[in-house]
Amino acid sequence: MDDRPLKGVPVREGVSILDGSELVVWQEHLWNTGERTRVWFVKPDEICATRIVERNIRLPVEDPE
Repeated sequence: MDDRPLKGVPVREGVSILDGSELVVWQEHLWNTGERTRVWFVKPDEICATRIVERNIRLPVEDPE
């Protein structure tokens, strides 16, 4: 059994521009197990898929002390 703590970081998201504001529709996470999962913040059938723009998320690099 693997006793490492499970850790995930956001790596990709889908956004839609509504009335000049960005709405995050979904976010994809990469886990230390190598698995990717997607969390939807808006029901997929409530938004037009052609209006979703996908982009990578660049996390700030931690300062090693």
